[in-house]
Amino acid sequence: MLDAATLDSLAAAFAALGRLHREAPDETALRGFRDLIEDWPLAALEPEGKDSAAGPSNAGPSNAGPSNAGLPSAGLPNSGSSSAGPSNPGPSYPAPAGAAAVGEAGTADASTRTRWHGGTDAGRAATGAGMEQIRESARAGETPEEIRRDHDLLYGDTAAARVAPYESVHRGVDGLVFGEATLEVRAAYQALSLQAPKLNQEPDDHIGLEFDFMAQLTLQVIDALYGDDAARAEKLMTHGTDFLRDHLLAWAPQMLDLATQHAQTHFMKGVVLLSIGALDSYAELLDLPFERP
Repeated sequence: MLDAATLDSLAAAFAALGRLHREAPDETALRGFRDLIEDWPLAALEPEGKDSAAGPSNAGPSNAGPSNAGLPSAGLPNSGSSSAGPSNPGPSYPAPAGAAAVGEAGTADASTRTRWHGGTDAGRAATGAGMEQIRESARAGETPEEIRRDHDLLYGDTAAARVAPYESVHRGVDGLVFGEATLEVRAAYQALSLQAPKLNQEPDDHIGLEFDFMAQLTLQVIDALYGDDAARAEKLMTHGTDFLRDHLLAWAPQMLDLATQHAQTHFMKGVVLLSIGALDSYAELLDLPFERP
């Protein structure tokens, strides 16, 4: 049986990480994410080997629907939308009162979310290490400019990428963007009436967009559960299982491993490690193998 509280936690994590893979945070968003990390929706194994205890662990899901308060979105707009760009909302889901993106209203209301204690020990250890890197970023006083420079050099925003963030580069025979994987990912988005914000200008298979797709699909599952439409929820979860198995898990673990080696700031290392933990958590929920390099 699908659990809305667990799905809500996963949607929140994937939405936040998708945005941070897509674009470096400004000063307000950086401060908000650092504050949010103590209420991270996925459980962690801290360095001493104990589950992280910050935030509520027994609260049930809110009747208001999925609670994404305080978490940024990478933004896969509806395919019929006339606007574009990373800040666009995805499908229209009513948010709880007071919900707003990091950078506009600070951190999430932790009382509306259950921290999910799933995932393997290795995945929760990656989450714990990621949380510690975000804390270290704050202690070291890393600035938005330093993080933006690292993001740029890591993913090739304006320069040659140390680690290409596109699935087609890692899986295609010739290592080029806009390959077969890009078109497959585009079709998966279109099945949910979503599309990349800069269609035909930038590849659809950026890791940030694929993370955001999983977040938005999960929100649609939650929406179906609250609407007592179990058949639609199951159909959506099948679509999500196929996408996670055939796309994200087929390339992102290797790409993220490379990113941990090349990231220069604590913040970006934290984002990458949190992403490994999030993928592990979702894979474990769906009983999919998560093969690390």
